[in-house]
Amino acid sequence: MKKRMKRTTTFIVNLCVILFAISSLPLLAQRVQKAPHEFSVYADGGISTYCFQPSTKGVLFAEFRSTNKPGFKINSSVGFSSELGFGFTGFLSRQVGIHTGVGFGMLNVKSKANLYSITPSYTGTGYPCDLHIKLMGYTEIHRTMFVTIPVMLQFQTRQKQYWNLSKSQKAGFYAQGGVKLHFLFNNKYAAGVDTLFRAAYFPELDNWAATQKFAGLGKMDGNKTDGSLDFGTMALFACEAGVKWRIDNNIFVYTGVFFDCALNDPLKKDNRKSYESYINLQDFEELTLLKFSERINLMVVGIRIRAAFTKYQRF
Repeated sequence: MKKRMKRTTTFIVNLCVILFAISSLPLLAQRVQKAPHEFSVYADGGISTYCFQPSTKGVLFAEFRSTNKPGFKINSSVGFSSELGFGFTGFLSRQVGIHTGVGFGMLNVKSKANLYSITPSYTGTGYPCDLHIKLMGYTEIHRTMFVTIPVMLQFQTRQKQYWNLSKSQKAGFYAQGGVKLHFLFNNKYAAGVDTLFRAAYFPELDNWAATQKFAGLGKMDGNKTDGSLDFGTMALFACEAGVKWRIDNNIFVYTGVFFDCALNDPLKKDNRKSYESYINLQDFEELTLLKFSERINLMVVGIRIRAAFTKYQRF
């Protein structure tokens, strides 16, 4: 009986506390001072790169006899990114808000790599051999346009509401973090190889052959191709930080640096062909994008400038 009365009393007390808290919410909301909502336009530019995972599968060796492990070596992967857009920031308080909007941008990224593969027991030369293929100076260039929608949580330091040039008021600081969705379209690519080198090792004869043109061996001139890609939607983790300048009572300018990192690889797997499958010369003549990584992530770092406009509000 005592336990039941104790439970009943505890329940009534908790219920009273909850009802009191709910009844206090309107008064609390009136006491919270919100910053005026902002409409903005922005522009940015930065350096973009592809992060290959795994970054190395093997090491490219100049001498075929030094190893029998295929692999590749990435020389570089770098380009640029730019974007223009409109935004809206709805503030929950004077320091916290949610930023969203829509932007239009473009990417241009160039990757370089050298690739080396081995095909054991190859019979294309007429005798069983281990076919060694080296693609030197492989490059691929991506030119992509996108529409982006950000959803970011913004934190900012408090700023005085009124602008007075003679008082030389200090600027505030801000930081954002969240996600972006890139809807990709007009995805163009160009791929090329400077030289192709094919050599064969005959185990039964313990002999190398690398100059027999009639058998498709030796050094050959490069090849280039271009085309379009079918990309999916790319999700990115995004963060930004910088200075918020008050220009007028209802005009601000944000200047900051940003970092975006893709969470998924938008390139469909069937758009790439494994470099280890380049056995026949016909494959080289019909060059396409090569697969030398299980996953590719886009990373962008740059500078963003945003002009924000608010409705004048007195705190």
